[in-house]
Amino acid sequence: MIELSVTAASHNYRISIDAGIRHKLAELLDPSIEKLVIVTDEHVQKYYLDDCLHALNSSFPTDVYVIPPGEQSKSLEEYKSLQQFLLRQRMTRKSAILALGGGVVGDLAGFAAATYARGIGFIQMPSTILAHDSSIGGKVAVNLDGKKNIIGSFYPPHQVIFDLDMFQTLNDQEIRSGLAEMVKHGLIADRRLYDDLLTFTRMGMDLSSSDFKHLLVRSIQVKNNIVQLDEKETNIRQFLNFGHSFGHALEAVRMNERTHGECVMLGMIFALWVSNEKFNHLNDLSIQELIHWVKKMDYPLNLDNVTSEEILNLMKFDKKNTRDDFQFVLLEQVGKPYLQKIDVNTMENYLNEFMTKWNQGEFNWLK
Repeated sequence: MIELSVTAASHNYRISIDAGIRHKLAELLDPSIEKLVIVTDEHVQKYYLDDCLHALNSSFPTDVYVIPPGEQSKSLEEYKSLQQFLLRQRMTRKSAILALGGGVVGDLAGFAAATYARGIGFIQMPSTILAHDSSIGGKVAVNLDGKKNIIGSFYPPHQVIFDLDMFQTLNDQEIRSGLAEMVKHGLIADRRLYDDLLTFTRMGMDLSSSDFKHLLVRSIQVKNNIVQLDEKETNIRQFLNFGHSFGHALEAVRMNERTHGECVMLGMIFALWVSNEKFNHLNDLSIQELIHWVKKMDYPLNLDNVTSEEILNLMKFDKKNTRDDFQFVLLEQVGKPYLQKIDVNTMENYLNEFMTKWNQGEFNWLK
C-alpha cells in the first residue's frame, strides 16, 4: 500500500492507495468515529457497497444514502434531502460521511459534511479515475441553474482511500474522463508524466497494475503539491483549472452527453491553441501530439450544434473571472503554466476563430 500525506490549514490527512483495500476498511478508518453514513450512487452501490459494509463488520454503526447517478444529483434539492437524512440519523460532530463513488458523490457528500452541524468527518473513497483529482484538495459544491459548482466550500477530507480494483468496472468513457485530468497534471507540472501518459493507449489495460498505480500516484502528487501551497485558490491552485473554463461551459451545453473529462480535454486543446497564439513558441507539434493520442483514445471531438456564443456566455460564470476579464490559464511551455487576463472581446474573437476553424477542419493538427 502506498500512503501520502496532505497538509491542510485545518488538519492533515492521509491518502491510501492499493488494490483491494476496501476489504480492510474498518482497519483504515479512525476508530473514534461514532457513526458513519455511506453516500453512494445507484451504479456504485451494485458493485462495491456490500463489500464495504461487510468490511466494516459492525465496527461502526452505519447507514446508507443512495443518490441517482449523474450530474443532476449535484442539486440543492438532493443536498437538502441528504441533510434531512443526516438529521434523522442523529449525526453529530463525532460522526462522519464516507463518499463512495465518483466526483458527483464526493462533491455532494463533501458539501453536506462541510455544512451539517458546521462540519463533520468526511472520508473520500473514489470509485473513478476522474475522482482522483476532485477527492483531494477540499473543493466541495453543488450546481445551480446549470452553473457548475457555484454553491460550495473549501472543506478538506479527513481521509482519502483509493481501491484500484474499483477502477476495473469503469467503461471506456469513464477511463477517458479520468485520464484527461491526469494529462492536465502532466501539462501544467510534470513533462515526464505527460509523456508517459501519451504512451497509454490500451483502453483495456489493467488499471490495478503497478504501472498504472505509479502513474496515478505521480498525478496525485502534482495535485497534492499545488494544494498544499495554495489551499484556497488565491494563486497557483488556479493552474489546476487549465482547460476547465471552456470545458465546464461545454459540459453545461452537452449535459449527460459527455463526461467532465471529455469536455475538459477539448478545453485544454482550446487553451493550448490560445497559448500558441499568445506566446508563439508552443509549436503545432505539441498540440498535434496530444490530438494524435486523443484520437487513439476515441475522445469525442465534435463541436457541431455548439456555438461560440453559448460557450462564451457560460464561461462568464466561471468563479475565477472578474466582471470584465477572464482569468485564463495558458502554458508558456509544458510544465510552465501562466495566468492571463483576457478581456471579453478578445475571448470572443478567440472562440469564434477556434470553433470556426475546428468545425471546418482548418487546423493542420486535426488532419
